[in-house]
Amino acid sequence: MLHTLAKYWPEAPTHDEWPRWRQLAEMAALYVGRSIGPGYYLQARWGRRALPWADKWEHVNRREYRQALARLNPVVYRKASQHKLVEKAVLLAQGLPTAPLVGHAHRWRGRAVDGSPLRSAADLARVLAPYAGRRVCFKWVEGHGGHGFASCRVGGQGDALTLQRMEGESPQRVQDWWEEHAAPTDGLLIEEHMAQHPLLAALNDSSLNTVRLWTMATPAGAQTLGAYLRVGRRGAQVDNIASGGIACPLDLATGRVREAFLPAQPRVPLPRHPDSGVALQGLQLPDWDGALRLAGEAVAAFPRIQLAGLDMAFTPSGPMVIELNVCPDYIGCAWMDLPLRRVLDAVSPSAPATPALPSRPPW
Repeated sequence: MLHTLAKYWPEAPTHDEWPRWRQLAEMAALYVGRSIGPGYYLQARWGRRALPWADKWEHVNRREYRQALARLNPVVYRKASQHKLVEKAVLLAQGLPTAPLVGHAHRWRGRAVDGSPLRSAADLARVLAPYAGRRVCFKWVEGHGGHGFASCRVGGQGDALTLQRMEGESPQRVQDWWEEHAAPTDGLLIEEHMAQHPLLAALNDSSLNTVRLWTMATPAGAQTLGAYLRVGRRGAQVDNIASGGIACPLDLATGRVREAFLPAQPRVPLPRHPDSGVALQGLQLPDWDGALRLAGEAVAAFPRIQLAGLDMAFTPSGPMVIELNVCPDYIGCAWMDLPLRRVLDAVSPSAPATPALPSRPPW
């Protein structure tokens, strides 16, 4: 606990925050009464005076979150989303906007979208030849958190085809790239690179900056419970928080950025992107109503899945589904000020997500 406090609590409280004795008392009460630790408290920026105590008490702890997911997303159905090739097939079959598929690269069962084999460096060069001068994206079929992702520009021609990850880096021959990267057990998903909306590219153009929408499908229709924008740092190809990305909680009604911060320094606001200098706070995302509709349609496309953290890009032609996360990291609830227990009980009151809450302290 002392290490956590030293990491996230280096500065004295501001005038908008409770004094430290009050925060310590709340941490102790939440730990004893709700099994919610100080790390979650500090990531959630719960020292803010404006946040009601009742909201803090009705967040879920890890055990409750696992119980909720077990009820909402049965384990036997999760692989339909967690396996990127299967997930892509479902999205395309449903006609939902997503990056066009180039193929599945695998040493013995790989196949391009035209049905031709994609199982060797020669196959990869043949499939990528029409994309010379453009970018394609590679993803581990069984990857998460941005691991295994690469966006590469296809260069050269014929037997001299190359792949170049970042501008300024030396191009790599397709043969060499294949030997280095084609080892993942389940292979690589290859997609066309999609340009992001200029509004988001201005924040950081080296990464695709996406929104994570926590969306729930119910018999009465889909409901998005919370959302936050993720923005990458200069030179990074991914916007994932684990890779140093910036978290920007959104106003759910409007799609406007409420605040921005680095999860490593959650109490330090970032009104502007520290690299580009472009304003983050107050940024209005384009076609927000369309994004909410698409999130509901995407979750509904997967059988027996009720709750997903859906990653969405915004392109010049509209929102586009990147992927679904059927076990989204529950720290997102802290960043979004989402008292998930209360929300789930309100959405489906006949089937509470977790056991009854203990009586909470009165403050």
